[in-house]
Amino acid sequence: MTRERFFIVDAFAHIFRSFYAIRNIDNNAVYGFTMMLRKLIADENPEYLAIAFDTSEPTFRKELYPEYKANRDAMPESLVPQIPLIKEMIEGYNIPMVAMPGFEADDIIGTLAKRAAEQGVQAVIVSGDKDMLQLVQGDDIVMFDPKKGVHYLGEAGIPEFFGCRPNQIIDLLSIWGDSADNIPGVKGVGEKGAKKYLAEYGSLDGIYENLDKITAKRARTGFEEARETIDLTKTLITIRTDLDLTFDKDTYVRKEPDANGLRAFFTRLDFKSLVDATPPKLKRISRDYQLLDTEERLKEVLAEIRDKGFFVFDIETTSLNTIEAELVGMALATEVNQAYYVPLRHEGQDATWSDSAEALLKDVLADTNIIKCAHNAKYDISVLFNLGWDVAGRIEDTMLMSYLINPNEDRHGMDHLAEKLLNYRTIHFDEVAGSGKDMVTFDKVPLDKACNYAAEDADITFQLYDILFPRLKEQDLHRVYDTVERPLIPVLARVENSGVQIDEGYLKTMSAKMAEEIEALEQAIYELAGEEFNIKSTKQLGVILFEKLGLPTVKKTSKTKSYSTDQSVLETLSAKGHALPAKLLEYRMFTKLKSTYVDALPTMICPKTGRVHSSFNQFVAATGRLSSNNPNLQNIPIRTEMGRDIRAAFVPRDGWVFVAADYSQIELRLMAHFSGDDTLVQGFRSGEDIHRRTAGEIMDVDVNLVTDDMRRAAKSINFGLIYGMGEFRLAQELGITRKKAREYMETYFEKMPRVLGFRDEVIEKAREIGEIRTYFGRHRQLPELASRNKNLQAQGERLAVNTLIQGTAAEIIKIAMIRLDEAIREQDLQAKLLLQVHDELVLECPEEEKEVVSRLLGETMEHVVHFEVPLVAEVRTGTNWKETK
Repeated sequence: MTRERFFIVDAFAHIFRSFYAIRNIDNNAVYGFTMMLRKLIADENPEYLAIAFDTSEPTFRKELYPEYKANRDAMPESLVPQIPLIKEMIEGYNIPMVAMPGFEADDIIGTLAKRAAEQGVQAVIVSGDKDMLQLVQGDDIVMFDPKKGVHYLGEAGIPEFFGCRPNQIIDLLSIWGDSADNIPGVKGVGEKGAKKYLAEYGSLDGIYENLDKITAKRARTGFEEARETIDLTKTLITIRTDLDLTFDKDTYVRKEPDANGLRAFFTRLDFKSLVDATPPKLKRISRDYQLLDTEERLKEVLAEIRDKGFFVFDIETTSLNTIEAELVGMALATEVNQAYYVPLRHEGQDATWSDSAEALLKDVLADTNIIKCAHNAKYDISVLFNLGWDVAGRIEDTMLMSYLINPNEDRHGMDHLAEKLLNYRTIHFDEVAGSGKDMVTFDKVPLDKACNYAAEDADITFQLYDILFPRLKEQDLHRVYDTVERPLIPVLARVENSGVQIDEGYLKTMSAKMAEEIEALEQAIYELAGEEFNIKSTKQLGVILFEKLGLPTVKKTSKTKSYSTDQSVLETLSAKGHALPAKLLEYRMFTKLKSTYVDALPTMICPKTGRVHSSFNQFVAATGRLSSNNPNLQNIPIRTEMGRDIRAAFVPRDGWVFVAADYSQIELRLMAHFSGDDTLVQGFRSGEDIHRRTAGEIMDVDVNLVTDDMRRAAKSINFGLIYGMGEFRLAQELGITRKKAREYMETYFEKMPRVLGFRDEVIEKAREIGEIRTYFGRHRQLPELASRNKNLQAQGERLAVNTLIQGTAAEIIKIAMIRLDEAIREQDLQAKLLLQVHDELVLECPEEEKEVVSRLLGETMEHVVHFEVPLVAEVRTGTNWKETK
C-alpha cells in the first residue's frame, strides 16, 4: 500500500526565492510562488498539504537573544504588498496556512512533521533551508527541494548530501553559526574543520572534552571563546518540535481549489497564462425551453414582448457568411431563464408556417418602440437586412458592452463570457450539429436539440445583459456606448452588405506584370548574393547577409538566437547603403502585395453579389479604431505606387462614381485642441500648412523659405513627438545625428511648450487613475503605468497619449458614419457607404448625385464636433478608389 504523505511548505523561503529569481513581472513573488505550488501539486499529488508562515511578533529566540536577526534588512518595499496577495491565492487553493505568535515557520514545520510521522504519515518538508535537515528522521520525515535536486531526502542520504551524520547536524550548524540570523558560531572554524572535528570526536560535547587535542591554535581558541555562548547558539539553531499543534487529517487533506475564484484573482493580477491554465468550474443547468411552432403560442409571446418593450433575440442560420446565410430559426428571451425557439425553415417544415411566422417576427423587429438585444448584433441584423427585414429602434449588444468595459481583452464571445461572468458552460455548436465531415447545417438539426441550443443562447444573452448593462453606467461608459458604438452597428451591417466591386481584368494584368517584376528581383538578388538560394528561408538569408557578405548583425531572434532578417533589420541595413537588403525589401513588398491582394481579391468575390464584402471589426482595437478583414483594407500601403495601384482595382458599379473624403491631419488637430498650444491652434485656424509652419519654428527660417526636405522632417517630428518618439528613433527616421535630433526636439518643445505639458498631464492623470479616457468617454485600462518594468511603463505612457488622440479620432469618424447613413436615408439618396479606412470614408453614388453627396460628405465630417481648431475633410471623386486620394 502506498504511504500517505503530508507536504509542509516553508512559505517565506519560496516567497523570497521567487521575488529575487523572477524579474520584470509585476507581483513577481505571487507569480513565482503560484507556479511553484501548481508544479508541486501536479507533480507530487500530495494527500495532505499545509503552508507555514512566520509572524511579525517577536519569537522566543528574540527574547533569549535580542540580537537575533538584528542585521536583517527590512523586507523589500515592493514585496510587502505581495504577501496578502499570496495568502489570498493560497486561500483560493483551499490550502491551510499555519502560523503561531512567538514561533517561526521552522518550529511549525518541525512540530507538524513530527505529529504526522507519529500517525504513520510521511512528512515531506518543502524547503531549501539547510537548517531543516535536522528534522529528517529515517524515511518518516524527509526533505524536498527539486530546485536543488533534493527529492524525498531521508536520513540515509544525509551523509553524502551534507557531509555528516544526521545526529550531528545541530552541532555542525551550531559551530557554523548563522550570519543571516546573526547567530554567533565558532570563530576560525570553517565548514571543512567543523566536519573534520565532528568526525573525530562525534559531537560538540566530544570536541570540548578533547579540546586539548586540537592542534590548530585558531580553531582551539575559537572553541574556547565560544564555550559560554555555544549552548545559546545550539538553542537558537534547534528547531522546536513540541508546539501546541496537532496533525488532523481532515484539516490538512488536500481539497479542490476554488477554480472560479482563482481565475478572477489571476485575471485581476493580469496573469494571463495562469488564467488560461485554470479552467473554470462550470454549471450546466437543464432548463425547460419552449418550442414556438404554432401561430397561437407565437402571438402570445410576441404580445408579451410588446407589453414589456424589450426582448433578446438570436438567429440561427445555414452559414456564418452573412451574404450567403439563410434564416433557419429565431430564439427569443423575455426574462432570465425563460426563452423560446421559433423554427422557421428546418428540414420538413411547412412553407406556410414559415411565411406566417416570419411575418409576425418582422413586425416586432421593425417596431421602433421595442428595444432589441443580441450578442454580436451586427451579424444578426446583417443577415436580416440582407433578407429584406427591417430591424428598427434601439438595439442593445452585450458583446459591445463587454468590449467597452474591458477593451484590453481579446475575447468577448458568448461562450467565454458565460464562463467568465456566469460560471456556466453553454451547449456548443458541435454538440448539436457535429463537427468536421459529420457537421450538418442548422436546418438539419432535430428540433429538440435546436430548441435547447438556440434558446439557451438567448437566455444567456439576457443574463449577460443584466450584468453588463449596469456596469456600463457604473463605469460611466454610457455616452460612448449610446453616441458612438451602439448606433454604428446597423451602419456597419449596411456597409458590409453593400460590398464593393472589383475589376478582375485589371488585377489579372497587374498580377502578370508583378510576376515579371518579382522574377527580375530574384535574379538581381542572386547576383548581389553571388549564388542562388531560397529567398524565403530566413536561415539561408541570414547566412548570406551576415556570414558570406559580412554585413553587421543588427539583432538575433529571441527564441532560436539565429540571425534576424525581419523588416526592421533590412530597413536598417538598407539605410546604411547596402544594396541586397534594399532589393530584399522590394521583393518582400511585391510578393506580399501580390499574394495578399492582387491574387487574393478575385477569390473573395461573392458569387451571389459579384462584389467583395469586407468585414469591419468593432471589437478588436483597444483604441476604438475599426479594423477589417477579408480583405484587410487597412494594410494596403498607400505610400507606395504599387499600393496605390491596387486601390485602382476598387471600382463603382456601372454609371456610378466614387466619392471619398479623409480628414486632414486629424491627429495633429486633436493635439492642438487638447494641448491648446498657440502655434498649432493659430496655424490650423489660419489654414496654414502646419508642417511648414513647424519647420519654420524649429529650424528658425521664414515659412516661405522652408524646403520640402525641411517640411518632411517637421512632419516626422510633429507626428512622432505626439506619441513620445525618442531622439534615437527620430535620428534614424530623418537620417541625422542623435545630437541634431535632440536639438530639434528641444527647440520643438521650447517653441510649443504646451504640447509637452499636455503629454505630461495626460500621462500623470492616467498613472493616478490607472486608465485613459477619450473625448467621448471610452476608457482603456493601463496597468503598464504601474509596472516595475521601465519598458512597460514607457509603453503605457505611449498608449495613454495614443489612445486619447487615436481613440477620439476613431470616434469622430464613427459619428460621421452614423450621421451620413441617417442623412442618406432621410434624403432618399441612392448613395451607399462602402469603406472606412482609418480617417477615410468611401461612398459610391449615381453620377447625378455626385455633387449632393460630395457636399453632404464634407459637411457631415467637418461638423461632427466643435473643437478649438476646425476639422477639415478633403473630398474627391473618381472612377476608382485610387483617383479619390
